[in-house]
Amino acid sequence: MRRFWIAAITVVICASVTGVAFAQAKRAAKPTALIPFETERAKERGERGAHGLIRLNDDVARMSSARIIEMPVVDGRMGEHARLDGVELFFPYGSVVTATAEFHKYRPALLASSDNTVPEFNPDPHYDRVKAFDHHLGKVCASEKLAEGQRIEMRISPDRVMSVVHVMPAKYAGPTAQDHPSYKVISGLEMRFLSFKEPDADRLYRQCQRPGGTKVSSAD
Repeated sequence: MRRFWIAAITVVICASVTGVAFAQAKRAAKPTALIPFETERAKERGERGAHGLIRLNDDVARMSSARIIEMPVVDGRMGEHARLDGVELFFPYGSVVTATAEFHKYRPALLASSDNTVPEFNPDPHYDRVKAFDHHLGKVCASEKLAEGQRIEMRISPDRVMSVVHVMPAKYAGPTAQDHPSYKVISGLEMRFLSFKEPDADRLYRQCQRPGGTKVSSAD
């Protein structure tokens, strides 16, 4: 009888270990991909190689603390968001699941001098990345017109990163602001997290799956 119980306990332990190992393997097998424009940010910091680059589905613990600009603490515990150099990360369960970036033609000046020699606007060099959206985010596969000159798009990159792009009137004033809209890009690999941040993501993604691969619009 004692041998029977020992054998039974051994089976339970082995099953538990196997289950844990399977769960870990499944988590490790999740696809990863660099968040958009991550290599460009590394070049600006003067870094080379893949060290320090952030990937979707990576453990947030791998994030360099030197890059953190703001990380809210809730009830004494680290929150679910972090603002870095030009991007905001969302990591509800310890893994980075979405990355959000904004692009504006101008950014507000920190201070204006008393003699008004400093303009009230500063061109933002990061705005040039808008020209590379097709390369980094993939071409537009779904687009809908919204109110007041706004538009929302879905792009899917070759490494399967889905990005919802909001095209909006310029957020900050400048000489040619009216000709340069602002952009908000929310990117992720899993629809459940992308939809949490952007409720229109699933609908746009379904439009992208229509036969023919042509761009569709709610105005069509």
